[in-house]
Amino acid sequence: MNWFMDLLYARMKPLVEARWFEVVMSVIIFVNPLAIFPQVLVAFTAPSVEGIAAPMWYIFAAIQAAFVFHGIKTKSASVFISMFVSLLESAAIISAVHVRG
Repeated sequence: MNWFMDLLYARMKPLVEARWFEVVMSVIIFVNPLAIFPQVLVAFTAPSVEGIAAPMWYIFAAIQAAFVFHGIKTKSASVFISMFVSLLESAAIISAVHVRG
């Protein structure tokens, strides 16, 4: 698999190594917690949490936790902060579903 990733990197190097690309990615990654926030509001304010699938949020939380550690490993503050906030939001949704369900 490394050879494939090396090939992709070689082809995409001008893009992924551009300074503007890093800035754009650092901004875009914060869209993730913004996208989740409406579900947090619904989980706490809707008359019922019946339509919220807790297993999906457990999976999202696991993915977000993995990216929190990936952010630490790669020393990427934007990945760490975005995924940590997203993880907290997922935990809030999970809690609301279990408490209100």
